[in-house]
Amino acid sequence: MPYRHRLAIAAVLAIAAVLAWAAPRVAASDGRVVRGVSLVNDATGRPVLGLSPLTGGTVVDPSRLAGVSLRADLAAGARPGGVTLTLDGGAPTAAPSVPLPAAPGAHTLTARAGSGPAYSVRFTVGPAAPPAVDVLFVGNSLLGTVADASGENTPALVRHLASATGRTLHATEVIHSGYTLRRHLDDAAVRTALNGDRQYDAIVLQEYSTLVATDPSAATATLLDAYAPMFARTLKPGGRVVLFKNWALVDPSPFPTRDAAKAAIDATYAALSAALSATLDTPNLLAPIGDAFETVIADRGTAYLIAPDGKHPNQTAIYLDAVTLYGILCRESPRDLPDLYLTAPDASYLRDVAATAIGY
Repeated sequence: MPYRHRLAIAAVLAIAAVLAWAAPRVAASDGRVVRGVSLVNDATGRPVLGLSPLTGGTVVDPSRLAGVSLRADLAAGARPGGVTLTLDGGAPTAAPSVPLPAAPGAHTLTARAGSGPAYSVRFTVGPAAPPAVDVLFVGNSLLGTVADASGENTPALVRHLASATGRTLHATEVIHSGYTLRRHLDDAAVRTALNGDRQYDAIVLQEYSTLVATDPSAATATLLDAYAPMFARTLKPGGRVVLFKNWALVDPSPFPTRDAAKAAIDATYAALSAALSATLDTPNLLAPIGDAFETVIADRGTAYLIAPDGKHPNQTAIYLDAVTLYGILCRESPRDLPDLYLTAPDASYLRDVAATAIGY
């Protein structure tokens, strides 16, 4: 990676770690203010994850959505003033978002900030036949913990949910308890999975539970230097990297509180995602697992989701993780998924939390 890019990324991560609440106030070093386009839930303002950021050839089925707009994604710290959006070559609209076009068929949206470079994406509006989905999961016991009631870990449960709704999801798993993503590279299975012989619609990466918050530089080097060079040959056209943004542990050490630990996790993951987009043009999104956890924990306490060891997901949390990832990977709301091994009230509650977190 060019030295100037590494310096820029290091600066972003340093700011994020020290001032987690403050976004950088400068545009990207390459001058590109518009980084992409997202499909946004009008009611909540949240991107519809799985469909966002839009990639070339994305099919948006309005029958599966309600009240959505297209919004320009801006570089960290950039202001929305001066953004124009042009749909299908028409007159530019001086606004950061426009309604999703109602007319079925292919459309092109071009976004520009001031006199800066334009960003265009071509997508289709219309019914979408549910495709098979190929997913690679790389992680440790946060993904690999098995729900006692079903005997399934999170990837297996996502596959189960897909099957229950008539979908096909092929899951390749490389999961080792206690491993960092860097240590996974010592495993021949990871090297084989990422050698380009097989391509994926999504690559889900789950880092060691505390590393991103406590050692941002190590997390950056692993993602950008070790994994990112393999993405171009292993992602299908329109494919995405999904960064599994984990939860804060019950014991937040070395942070004084769980809120502080969560802020560090959020800030560093945001910087990592921005670096992947800005420096390597890698389509990616943050799976808001930790955000969904915090919503539930604020309502029902840590013991509702986190096992007695204070770290791992219990089977209720595994269901929450699975329905959240299902919505992202299968690109549809998880609200109507089956309850499986949970009571109907608990399962419905968790699905609503997940759906809100991912923009449905």
